[in-house]
Amino acid sequence: MFKKSKPFLFNFILLVGLFSHPKNTIAQSTDTPIIPFNKGLSITIDGNLSDWNNQNNLFCVNQFISPWGNQNFGKTIFKAFHDGSYFYFYFDIKDNNMVEKKFEKEQDVGRGDRGEIFLSAYSDLREYYCFEISPSAKVLDYRASHYRKFDYGWDLESLEVKSKINPDGYILEGRIPMAFIKGLMASNSEQGLYLGLFRGEFDSMEWNDKTINWISWIRPTSEKPDFHIPSAFKKVQFGQ
Repeated sequence: MFKKSKPFLFNFILLVGLFSHPKNTIAQSTDTPIIPFNKGLSITIDGNLSDWNNQNNLFCVNQFISPWGNQNFGKTIFKAFHDGSYFYFYFDIKDNNMVEKKFEKEQDVGRGDRGEIFLSAYSDLREYYCFEISPSAKVLDYRASHYRKFDYGWDLESLEVKSKINPDGYILEGRIPMAFIKGLMASNSEQGLYLGLFRGEFDSMEWNDKTINWISWIRPTSEKPDFHIPSAFKKVQFGQ
């Protein structure tokens, strides 16, 4: 009897594993993730996440990876939704050694720890937009085209970001007008956008491979650290 029950037990465990697979692994799924529409959710952009706590219908990524470096980095969570007027988001980043250059110009954000959101209407990245945010909510935003042609003179003035620094890390909370996102989607025939979610983790202000850990929500097809390539992006759709 025991020998006959083993296949049944194995199949049962396998089925449980399949149906209990956590929803927050959507970045690695072959399905197109949805940024849900939540009209009734009231969010204040202040770096305090208490107003997110009672909302379950969220786009969520909490399995970030380090494709080229040390996997021993602090937990990173990204959540988002939209209400038709704004795309709301936050990063919750665990980091016991925050590195941030004194802010004198936007490019200084790129010399330290940060969370990053990239958006494009095109799978080939002929045009895309980057938002890199430091622990103190300083922003490096720019327009780009493949490959690595950056227009640092571009800014999204209507972007709102606040942060909260904790003993074990930092929170980045913000919102992007849906008018901007809808404008991107209207520029091609596809429904949705291509999204990139990243993190730069610095051990010091030295710029070398040993002091920087580049962290991504998906694994790009590149042997060297690079988020400015199509395989670092994944298509997402915005719920109605």
